[in-house]
Amino acid sequence: MQRRPAWLKPLVAGSGPRYLQIADLIAHAVRNGELKAGDQVPPQRWLATELGVDLTTVTRAYAEARVRGLLASFGGRGSFIAEPYDPSQRGMVDLAMNIPPQPANRALADHIKAGMSEVVTRHDAESVSGYHHPVLEPTALQAARTWLGPMLDAMGQSQVLMCAGTQGAIFNLLQAHTRRGDAVLCDPLTYPGFLRAARALGLKIIGVPGDASGMLPDALERSCRDTGAGLLYLNPTIQNPTASTMPTARRQDIAAVLRKSKVTLIEDDPYRHLLNDAPLPISACTSGERSYYLASLSKCLSPSLRAAYVVAPSGQATTTLLESFAATSMGCSALLAGLVQTWIVNGTAKSLLGEIQLEARSRQALARSILPGSIQAHPSGIHLWLPLPPQWRPTAFSQALEDMGVRIAATNAFGVEDELPSGVRISVGGARSHAELQCCAAEDPDSAREKSDRQQPHGCLATRPIPMCTCNQASWCRNAQPDSIGAAAGRMDFSSTPP
Repeated sequence: MQRRPAWLKPLVAGSGPRYLQIADLIAHAVRNGELKAGDQVPPQRWLATELGVDLTTVTRAYAEARVRGLLASFGGRGSFIAEPYDPSQRGMVDLAMNIPPQPANRALADHIKAGMSEVVTRHDAESVSGYHHPVLEPTALQAARTWLGPMLDAMGQSQVLMCAGTQGAIFNLLQAHTRRGDAVLCDPLTYPGFLRAARALGLKIIGVPGDASGMLPDALERSCRDTGAGLLYLNPTIQNPTASTMPTARRQDIAAVLRKSKVTLIEDDPYRHLLNDAPLPISACTSGERSYYLASLSKCLSPSLRAAYVVAPSGQATTTLLESFAATSMGCSALLAGLVQTWIVNGTAKSLLGEIQLEARSRQALARSILPGSIQAHPSGIHLWLPLPPQWRPTAFSQALEDMGVRIAATNAFGVEDELPSGVRISVGGARSHAELQCCAAEDPDSAREKSDRQQPHGCLATRPIPMCTCNQASWCRNAQPDSIGAAAGRMDFSSTPP
């Protein structure tokens, strides 16, 4: 039988709504140190019975505590005290770096410690202190099959490799399959890491037009024919930066063009595991022929896991890629590879992924409640795309926000050509906690005392002052007035399509 915690004092009649009294009790216990970050609060039904109130009262109380940044909830596991957050100490909030949000219960560090301990215990010193070969041995291959799932079988006679992150793999693949001056194809807006690698190798980058479903097959066929490009880079699931996901029918059409044109595909799929119903990869539609499939763990679990699976065609293509690996990174660290394998086998990876999915959904819901309906996002994604009116300059918009302490990524970071759609990418995983994402904004003076008394934060996206253009001119407005990201975006004119 659960004991009543000391911080849970009786509710007092006439002292305000009961749900607020419960939320205040939690706040008081946190301030006094009776409840610390990571502590679990009682189940709602138990608390309702203990206090003699309706379940809905406790539900409202916990919701209020979450709004104040006091609680973080996880479906099926309960509610926990969130990490403490002090807006005056926050510094820069980086919503430009695209990383997965970390669960509020501080489980990641414990998982890493336990996993590393298991790696050292189960493996001999030689196997974890030496070099790790990219070609997986049987036990590690079985872990990879568990993680990659049925799609691996659909790719035919492929070989699974492990490398030190997808950025290195992209560079190695470009190095292995192109020569300086060659043309490579991609979306008009695409992953900056691909652009940097291609430019470093002196390649000609060509953007292929698309629509709401992704790259257009006819446009791809024309580009293959007209440019002589032998390689295509795509990120079709929660695309970076637009957050669009290419439907199955379009993937099949793209695969047909690739087979006909004999163009090699690099399919970068770092966000696939954030979806529970993602379409099969394009590589599966081609049976793995002339395609490389990249599956990063750093974008769906933790940036500290600089490891990725590469599903490569068997034969000479794999040999060529291995030679490129040997010339650069020498593959993944043996310790890190062991940790990945251990997490997959013992279920830690799946459990942690579920918590990250819940946190990502919570943050996306927060962003959607603040920003207008025109944003492009997936409910489980870790970033969103905010289109701007064509008269707004994205670089000036993002610089204004950075001057205010919030960093985002503007169109020019993702663009292949000079003429680009006007927009910015906001990475909801970049805030150090759900509370920071919700609480980091400066407040107006009249609300300061209320926050001190009730710890009532304001949404950083909702209230962060920024200059906004109100005159509908073709440049950043000189007489911009203080406003907020949410309010400014809410007054944007999205009736015209950006160039």
